[in-house]
Amino acid sequence: MKNFYGGKFMDGLTKITDVVLVGFYFFLTSIPIFTIGDSMTALYYVTHKCIFRGKGYTTEYFKSFKSNFKQATLSWLIFLLVQLVLIADVYIMKDSMSKGVLFAAAPWFFMVVLVLVMIWAIYHFAYIARFQNDFKNTFKVSLAIMFINIPWTLAILGEIILGLLILYRVPVLVLFAPSLFAIAIHPIMEKVFRKYMTPEDLKREEDDDMMNF
Repeated sequence: MKNFYGGKFMDGLTKITDVVLVGFYFFLTSIPIFTIGDSMTALYYVTHKCIFRGKGYTTEYFKSFKSNFKQATLSWLIFLLVQLVLIADVYIMKDSMSKGVLFAAAPWFFMVVLVLVMIWAIYHFAYIARFQNDFKNTFKVSLAIMFINIPWTLAILGEIILGLLILYRVPVLVLFAPSLFAIAIHPIMEKVFRKYMTPEDLKREEDDDMMNF
């Protein structure tokens, strides 16, 4: 019994350490700003492989960061540009409203589109972390998956809102926010992604997991 509890305690401690380390890696690699997309990809990769499946070490974060750098970085620059344009549209429309111009609902429309683009980015970079596809099709597939799985997309939105509320109450958690968010969305993402994996892919992952026992 002592070994059992000792083992469980050490496993838990290791997981906590992994979460802290991965969060540190994320902040470190996101400093240049233009690398945030690649950081998100590496974050999901290591969360799936190391934290949930218990394979490898958290330093594999940098393996993913390097191998997906070009695709994830170019994707992020596109998402960033679109989001900046939408933010500008929101402010322009709000200013127009204050001057009595028509289309009072326009700012809300652009805000909704902005939120959808943010969630699309989450799907997109998680998809890059899990699957191989060319640049153009990755955008198409991740967008299609987001809209086809609206209930899960709303669940992710709910987690984002809840996370922001918690951070507002406990700001110090911002240090662990990236890792905790990746952990929170992982079960949802995997439920969605597994629907589109071939039986061979699923069997390969199951066999790979069994090797841990």
